[in-house]
Order: sequence, then structure tokens, then C-alpha cells
Amino acid sequence: MPGTLRHLRERLADARGSMTILTTGVLVVILMVIGVGTAITGVHLERNGLQHAADSAALAASQAVDPARLYTGGDGPVIHEGSARAAAEEHLRSYPMETTSTGQIQLADVSVGADGTVRVVITARTYPPLAGWFLRGTGTAVPLTVEGEARAR
Repeated sequence: MPGTLRHLRERLADARGSMTILTTGVLVVILMVIGVGTAITGVHLERNGLQHAADSAALAASQAVDPARLYTGGDGPVIHEGSARAAAEEHLRSYPMETTSTGQIQLADVSVGADGTVRVVITARTYPPLAGWFLRGTGTAVPLTVEGEARAR
């Protein structure tokens, strides 16, 4: 029995193998940081693509001038909210969204200001890279909302 106790004390005092555990732990933390950074960057890139779509939809909507209002001397913008919405929806349908991780893209709001500025709000849901498989499995997605503005002169 005393030999077994001495052998156990020697094994506990031996530091061999502890660097493997430490290295593995640090490696796991580094990989997690890389994964989170990749996911955040992916969501940001998807948001930028959606922002471009909102800006171009607002520009298309600002070009939807109502001819009846253009040549009458009435007050208010020459862009009707209904024609602006129709132009923005048509543009959004034909806009080339090059993404496989963003879906449910929809035109949430179109408004025309008194000065003729068209404001377009687009919403979508995206799945970040490296975590998308998990979020799809749980039915959870990252919501995105962007606004675009344009005014025809």
C-alpha cells in the first residue's frame, strides 16, 4: 500500500500532459473567436447587400413621377405614394440578390416626404455563416432592417 501511495504522489507531481490540455483549451477559444467573427462579418455583408437593394429601390421609386401632378401647379410632391410603392416593389422583384443565406425579403414601408424624398424600408431574415445550420435547425434567424432614401430633382 505505501508503494501505491508513493506512485500516486509521483504521478500527480508529474506535469507532463498539462501543456496538451492548456493548448487544447486555447485552441478551442481561438476557434470560437474566429467563428463568431466570421458570423458577424457574414451578417454585416448581408446587411450591406440589402442596403444596396433598398437604395436602388428608393431611387427607382423616386423616378415614378405622376404625370398628372407634374404639370399641375399644385402643392406637394409630384410622386404619388402608390406609384412609388409599385415602382419599388417592381424593382425589388427584379433586383439580383446574390445570397443563399438571406430570405423573407420584403418591402416594409414606402413613404414620400413633402419635398419629394422617397423613403424605402426593407426587412429580411438572415442566417450567419458557420452558425446557420444551427439557427435553421432551431427556426431562428437574424432580423435585418434597412432604409434607403432618394429624391428626384
